[in-house]
Amino acid sequence: MNKILFIGFLALALWVPALAQAQESALSQEALVNLAKPSVVHIATHVTGTAKIPEVKVDIKRRFVALVPNKYTEVSIDEYLSGSGFVIQENGFIATNAHVVSEETVKVSLASESALSALFENALFLSDAEMQAFLDEEQNNFGKEVLQYVQENSTFDIHSKISVLKPEARATTQADLVEEGFPAEITALNEKFVDDQRDIAIIKIAEDHLPALMIGNPDEVAVGKKVFILGFPATAELNQNNPAESTFTQGVVSAFRESGDKSLRVFQTDAKVSQGSSGGPLLNEKGEVIGIITFQTDELNRASGDNFAFALPISILRDMAGDERLDLSEGEYGRNFRKGFQEYLLRRCDRAHTFFTAAREGTHRDFLPEKYTASYVEQCASWQLSGTSRDSTCALLGEKVQGLNVPLFYLIGGSLLFIGIFGGAFLWLLRQLRRDEHEIDLLERRLREDEKRMGYPGKQDVSKEDINKVI
Repeated sequence: MNKILFIGFLALALWVPALAQAQESALSQEALVNLAKPSVVHIATHVTGTAKIPEVKVDIKRRFVALVPNKYTEVSIDEYLSGSGFVIQENGFIATNAHVVSEETVKVSLASESALSALFENALFLSDAEMQAFLDEEQNNFGKEVLQYVQENSTFDIHSKISVLKPEARATTQADLVEEGFPAEITALNEKFVDDQRDIAIIKIAEDHLPALMIGNPDEVAVGKKVFILGFPATAELNQNNPAESTFTQGVVSAFRESGDKSLRVFQTDAKVSQGSSGGPLLNEKGEVIGIITFQTDELNRASGDNFAFALPISILRDMAGDERLDLSEGEYGRNFRKGFQEYLLRRCDRAHTFFTAAREGTHRDFLPEKYTASYVEQCASWQLSGTSRDSTCALLGEKVQGLNVPLFYLIGGSLLFIGIFGGAFLWLLRQLRRDEHEIDLLERRLREDEKRMGYPGKQDVSKEDINKVI
């Protein structure tokens, strides 16, 4: 019987926490936004300087490119690169795309004008068949060669200033937003991102207690899975009242694509994005980052209605962070928010308030996570005022049962099993006690009869000590 009791206790101890853990993994879309949004940042890079770009001539049929002697274009540079990023470590580390923060982006852009002009000029002399052959050439390697040639023969004198904009910034010009933001420096960047498409960088700001996101497992991603994107699309910048407010979109993973060099599997999603969302996180339903938004369908295909976003798998970031010895773990805000939200779902408002307060007070004030927990705190206050919260012991017990989120017959079956085990144990103990009492009565009766036969009539009562002696 002791073994039965032990097994029963063990089964219940394992069953209930496992179900509770399954319940905790679920997040509503509203909760997912409130969890992730404080971690997503708007990044602006101000690039200034000068450049000297050569003029070139090309021969597409012979795959030949050469400089035009003494022909250069001098360019004054005053450009802003804009994109998104997300916090990956509490002490100021942020992930984004390399093209959002690299001076290489401006260099390629300037060199492209000269390269495309030369290609277009020569293409006018090609026949339709020759032109089609050039366009059909895999990856159009000659076009890349021309671009690289122009860039290598250009002279650049440029400087850049990277800034992570403050979440509640109210400035209305890019210059003021950058000036008021958190200065950032590049700690890791893939310099070959134009060629290998591993468009990834890590920057750092001199701040602490940031709301770092949880990194997920990209191997669990499958076609048809729901995904969510947070970023700062350029179209949303029309909202001058709050240009630092990120945008939330959702969709599904529609396909997997290979990168240009076929060394990388890229996620394709129908979630809506636009320029400026680059570097933002691709999230699963648990609020974990599984990818980094990098590019979208080109303009020609978008015009025909084919509009997709593409994300690099988060494993690339893991590798880069490993090289930099960075520990990618969820921040205090995320850990406490998740716990507080689960208590909120169970209407355990005292405990929910404790976790939400810890999430707010343990996070950098400028990231203002308070507004992302305010609705839950207000709802809890309403429940407590109306007496419908579940903060009492009895209410907590009842809510635990409801929180299991399993069919009723499972609950009834588990309850009957529980009652059966303890009922059986009680009956077994009762039978043991009654049997012992019966044996004691028989011993007392036998002792009295023996005493009478042996001539001890004055001794009518027998003490328990005497019985023990006989035993």
